[in-house]
Order: sequence, then C-alpha cells, then structure tokens
Amino acid sequence: MAVIYDLKTVPGQDPEQENPLLHPYIVFSGTIPSHKILKEICEASTFTVPDLEGALHALSEKVLHYLNDGYRVELGRFGYFSATLKPIRPVQDPKQVNATMLRFESVNFRPSAKFRQKLNGKFQRARTGQGNYRSSAVSEEECRRRLLAYLEEHSFITRLGYSALTGKLKNTAIRQLHRFIAEGIIVSRGQHSQVVYMLPGKK
Repeated sequence: MAVIYDLKTVPGQDPEQENPLLHPYIVFSGTIPSHKILKEICEASTFTVPDLEGALHALSEKVLHYLNDGYRVELGRFGYFSATLKPIRPVQDPKQVNATMLRFESVNFRPSAKFRQKLNGKFQRARTGQGNYRSSAVSEEECRRRLLAYLEEHSFITRLGYSALTGKLKNTAIRQLHRFIAEGIIVSRGQHSQVVYMLPGKK
C-alpha cells in the first residue's frame, strides 16, 4: 500500500502569491491501535495478546520512571525518548525561576538512524480535489453571497466549512471571515480550533 501525500504552502508566505513554496505532507489513512499490532505479532509467534499487553505496560511504566528521574531513554531500534519542561508562567529573569515554577510539558521522540532507514515505502499523490494548494479565484463578493446563503439555512459554519464552500485556503479564509465580522454581517463564537461563525442574533 502506498503512502498518500499532498502539498501545502510553506507557512509565513502570502497564500495569494504567484508561485508559493510547497511542502509535502502525509494524508494519513487512519490510526492503527496497539491491540491490532499485538494481535498480528501473536499470530506470527507463540506469544499471547495478554503477554504482550503486560510487557508493553511494564515497558511504558519503566520509560516513564526514568523520564521522571531526568534520563533520556533509548528504546531498542525505535530511538530515544526525552521529557521537556515549561515554566508555569512566562519569565525573563533567571533568578525568578525555581523548581516550584516548572512542570513537565511533553515527551519528545527521536527515531534512531536504523529506524529511519527502514522507512522505504512508495508514494502516491492524493486524489484530485484533495490537493488544491491555491485559493480559488472566486471573488470576495461571491464568497460573501455564498456564506450568507449558507447561514440562512444552517446555524453556523466553521473555517473548514467556509474553505470548502468558497475554495479559499486557510489564511485567505480567515482574513475574509475577519473582514465580514468587522462589517457586522457575521459574528464568531468559541476559541482556537472551536471557533464557529454565525449570523448576528442566532444561537
């Protein structure tokens, strides 16, 4: 099975420029749960699923133990795990930082060279219609008309929904939606990835 890929513009560019720089990314086919992997291993060995689940649980606990003690952990051919820190509030003066102000932020994974070398699958471009990396040529007036017509029949629209409705890329879509908000023809509700747009007065 081939890896499905698509292209997107490199961040920080004007999405309307003539020939923006492009970067490939994987269009994931889904998520493989650990139970499926363990079952497939068992079918090709004398292990049982509970045996492997127990070993996996014990391994994760040991990795966490050493990460909590400040070690970087090497895990066979996979690579290295390491914890990262963050302050509980922004600081500029090193003298203001002490242990009580820190917390673990996340865990980084760096694959080993051998693990990376085993990535040798084939690639296939995403189907037509999934690879549009330029905004459509639809005018802003037409975008406004489509948006208002949509909101007359629906309670709200998301940024992704607006992009699908108008063919505009993310940055262009956000700029247009913000202009429509400034004009007073729509309002926004929510924050970050949960923002929706609706007509004023609608709930």
